[in-house]
Amino acid sequence: MKRAVCLLIFVLILAYGWPSSAQEEGSVFIELENGSLLSPSGVEYAFLANEGILYYLAEDEMVFVGTVQGEEAFSKHMLETYQTGLFALGSRDNDDILLRRLPDNEWISFYRKASLPAFDFSVDNCIRLEFVSGIGVAEKDAMHVNCQGGITDKAEIAQFLSDIRSQDDPINAGLYDLVRKPEGMLEHCYIMGVIYGFFAEEPNLVKQMFVISYNDLAYSVDMSYVLPEEWLQKLIDSGCGG
Repeated sequence: MKRAVCLLIFVLILAYGWPSSAQEEGSVFIELENGSLLSPSGVEYAFLANEGILYYLAEDEMVFVGTVQGEEAFSKHMLETYQTGLFALGSRDNDDILLRRLPDNEWISFYRKASLPAFDFSVDNCIRLEFVSGIGVAEKDAMHVNCQGGITDKAEIAQFLSDIRSQDDPINAGLYDLVRKPEGMLEHCYIMGVIYGFFAEEPNLVKQMFVISYNDLAYSVDMSYVLPEEWLQKLIDSGCGG
């Protein structure tokens, strides 16, 4: 009897081949005309944003969830071969947000369950702003998701954003003159840290704003607004120190 069962399994494998992970899980998503993705179980995921608009901080690794119908399973970009498709953070059950890796594309796209309440991911909806030194590394900075450091008072966050938006841009403010060499090159102009903006609705998704130093004489948020030293000091002092 056992030999008969084993023979039957062997015949089936020869006929159909070993099932792929996508076949095992039925995890082939369909892209709808509106740009959303439909899971095999009928759950719709709406496009949220591309990396660059939002970033993710998570100690958990990405876990493969499924492929997108019609897309190759693996792709190459800038000499890197990678798996395409949809990924969750930590486990397949953590699926409110899925990260999508498209073929021949270095950027991740974020998709969110369409059934969830609308998510305002503008910086004005941030519940916490925290400064972290360095250029921003997701694995290293993931500890700040739960550290509760930074500016957390809603009124103070609003005041910070209002003050920053009222500032001149670095060029008109003369900040480049502080670091421009006679031949026109810039010297001692560098990214000294990142301001992360956190959301109540999606703790692992963040806004990322670079703090640029001009020879440690002046500072800006990205290349858009001058960052007054008193606000920079407030951000540094209120951070968790990690």
